[in-house]
Amino acid sequence: MKIIRILLALFLIVSSVSVSLASTPPPPSPTAKSASMTAEEDDEIPPPGLPINDHIPYLLAGGFILGMTIIYRNKIKKASI
Repeated sequence: MKIIRILLALFLIVSSVSVSLASTPPPPSPTAKSASMTAEEDDEIPPPGLPINDHIPYLLAGGFILGMTIIYRNKIKKASI
């Protein structure tokens, strides 16, 4: 159990350092389309970095349910021993 806590603390420290050292994102490009755009420019793939916060509540609910399931199974397993 002690090694899990050490690994978790190490992971949190490394992830927080990487976030704090990350460079600032470039300014967003204008998305307004002008009348002079060609068909080739209209078919371009959008740049990466799109927001992922559309389905955050579903991800949180799924993580909570998965976590509670694992905890419940571990308690059942310990009680039967």
